[in-house]
Formats: sequence, structure tokens, C-alpha cells
Amino acid sequence: NELGLDHNETRSWHDWHRHVSLVMLAFALLAAIRHRANALPCSKKQTQPLVPVQS
Repeated sequence: NELGLDHNETRSWHDWHRHVSLVMLAFALLAAIRHRANALPCSKKQTQPLVPVQS
């Protein structure tokens, strides 16, 4: 996948555990960033027009 979970070339249990832990940490960080980005209000809806509309 994109985070490298399938790029495991370790020889010991400790190395494998370290690799998987770092991949899961990266996944959690990216999930938190995506959640915050989706939680922000859309800026297009809140902006005022540059030129006032005259009626």
C-alpha cells in the first residue's frame, strides 16, 4: 500500500514489529489530518463577494 506495510524485508521479530508500528503510526497521522481537513467548513460558502451586488 501507500504507507509501506507490504515492503517488509526484516529478519527478526523486533524489526518487523518496529516496521509495522511505524506504518500504523503514519496511518493514524494521515487519518487525523484527513479528519481535520474534512471537518473544516468550506471556504467558498463563507466568503463575501468582492463586488457588492446592487439591486
